[in-house]
Amino acid sequence: MFNLDQSASHQSWWQNAVGYQIYPKSFFDSDNDGIGDIQGIINKIPYIKSLGVNFVWLSPFFASPNVDNGYDVSDYKQIDPQYGKLTDVFSMISKFHDNDIKVVFDLVINHTSDQHHWFEEAKQSRDNPYHDFYIWQKPVNGKVPNNWQSLFGGPAWEYNPETDEYYYHLFAKQQPDLNWENPKVHQAVSDIIDWWAAHGVDGFRLDAISHLKKLQNFENVDAPDKAMNNVPGIDTFLSELSEDFKRDHLMTVGEAGGVPIARAKQWVDSQQGYFNMIFQFDHVSFWEKFTVGKVDVAQLRAALTRWQNGLADNGWNALFLENHDLPRAVSYFGNDTNYREKSSQALGMMYLLMKGTPFVYQGQELGMTNVSFKDIDQFRDLDSKHFYQEKLAAGWPVKKIMTSLRAKSRDNARTPMQWSGDQHAGFSATQPWIEVNPNYREINVAAQQANPAATLNFYRQLIHLRLTEPILLNGRYQLVDTHDHQLYVYTRETPTGGYLVVTNLSDQPATFTVPNHLKLTKLVLSNYPNQALNTTIKLAPWAADLYRYERTNS
Repeated sequence: MFNLDQSASHQSWWQNAVGYQIYPKSFFDSDNDGIGDIQGIINKIPYIKSLGVNFVWLSPFFASPNVDNGYDVSDYKQIDPQYGKLTDVFSMISKFHDNDIKVVFDLVINHTSDQHHWFEEAKQSRDNPYHDFYIWQKPVNGKVPNNWQSLFGGPAWEYNPETDEYYYHLFAKQQPDLNWENPKVHQAVSDIIDWWAAHGVDGFRLDAISHLKKLQNFENVDAPDKAMNNVPGIDTFLSELSEDFKRDHLMTVGEAGGVPIARAKQWVDSQQGYFNMIFQFDHVSFWEKFTVGKVDVAQLRAALTRWQNGLADNGWNALFLENHDLPRAVSYFGNDTNYREKSSQALGMMYLLMKGTPFVYQGQELGMTNVSFKDIDQFRDLDSKHFYQEKLAAGWPVKKIMTSLRAKSRDNARTPMQWSGDQHAGFSATQPWIEVNPNYREINVAAQQANPAATLNFYRQLIHLRLTEPILLNGRYQLVDTHDHQLYVYTRETPTGGYLVVTNLSDQPATFTVPNHLKLTKLVLSNYPNQALNTTIKLAPWAADLYRYERTNS
């Protein structure tokens, strides 16, 4: 028999939680140097607390040359000076804990910076103790060893004259991949995990974790993924890592692009799984970088339902629409011109009330939009600059390249958090490291705080419901398939009743007929006022309604 209370009592803290992702460089600048910092995060803890979230996930702020905005770590136990001091980080952890908010860090262990002392040693000679911390191959006929490609474009190999070898880099050439075939790499990473756990960190998001294992024959591949994505044998590395996390009682969420559901079940199995949750990217077309076009609602419905059903009985979903690598949801999924507020709200309800742990990215709760940079010099993202040069060389018109970048560049998510309508959006008193989105005067925290109908307060209501209603924690997800390209409707149900989520993800009005076996008893939340309890629900463009229902015998 389905028992909500019994089910809830067996769950971990992260299952009944909502996370908030912070991109430190763009969150809040406390010392007015144009760059967000740790003290800035501390200053904004009251705001984060007001959202109702239970934990924060911070993108990297470790020591780094910042070739890839901190995802090139040069020292895992030091903080980049632009963000403050190590003592600031310890203070931040303590202050979050004082506010009953747990702290999750980003752990980048597929690769390091080429300025990490491990690599600086490794490149000196083949017999250096750190040489085998990285992946090396000899030249073939004076050229790269094989046809493996970097995700940032071009060959994944860079020549090192000191040893007459090429080293492998899945990302930028300044981000050499670690050699997980070497047990000493795991030992070194294990030490880093233990060190941060001892300083109060509650969990980690594992960056690019499905890439740890590489094809060991180093032969040419007919598809780039075959060399480095979910390669057979990766389970050994993940299993060893999971022991480190379990030993320190850490929450883990793995970034697992390209991992199919059948494998994902193994990765997040509640007994033998490697991680508590994984981020999958089926619903955000992650690998189709820089393509332009709107998401089809039927495809979105199918992708999310596939994962809801796939992990329904064993495993746990990490729910998200935005992160530091993706365009803004209201621009990608919604309508950021005519229906910005309503579409932000509808998208929020659509994903936040599914089964799993929701993550909200900074500014998403405001309905922040993509930024329309006009010139490549306005961009800061390494991947975007690579794309621009690559397509320019391939003969693409500049206008076409810029259209793609405006749609999908990672910089869309990295413009400064919009705190107020003051200069620089209240982020800093000086020119920020990346330009503020010009619409900050309309879209900002200060403007939305006092408006009960604003997206910010709609998100607060969603988060409160998600954390206080047991059915929204443990109720089974059931798609109500409308076989159309407008509606996303589902229930979170128990045998006797539950919640009905009805969202119109389109610019056109729609109608939904409530199934006979559902008797609506209460409208709990709507982004349009005065919605009635009818068996036929009329939905305005981007309407979002949450109902309580009882199950009937009809």
